Amino acid sequence: MKLRLKVKIVAGLEERTVNVEVPQPEVETGAETETKSDTYEALLARLGINPVEVLVLCNGRPVPEDEKVTSEAEAKIEIIRIVSGG
Repeated sequence: MKLRLKVKIVAGLEERTVNVEVPQPEVETGAETETKSDTYEALLARLGINPVEVLVLCNGRPVPEDEKVTSEAEAKIEIIRIVSGG
């Protein structure tokens, strides 16, 4: 099973939206079957983005890179490139 996400990538003046499929392997835990999601770190790696250089937001809330990717169908995922300097 795969989760389809629309991811908005903001990098300075450049902005693009990509569609990404996130593997959702099913894992049996006793009597139940549980869907186990990829992390945001794995999502960034799949997109070729260094996690040190970006901030990931899910529905406007910052998420840690080791958090599992949300399974909400309408989740708004944004990746914002961090810009610093003087």
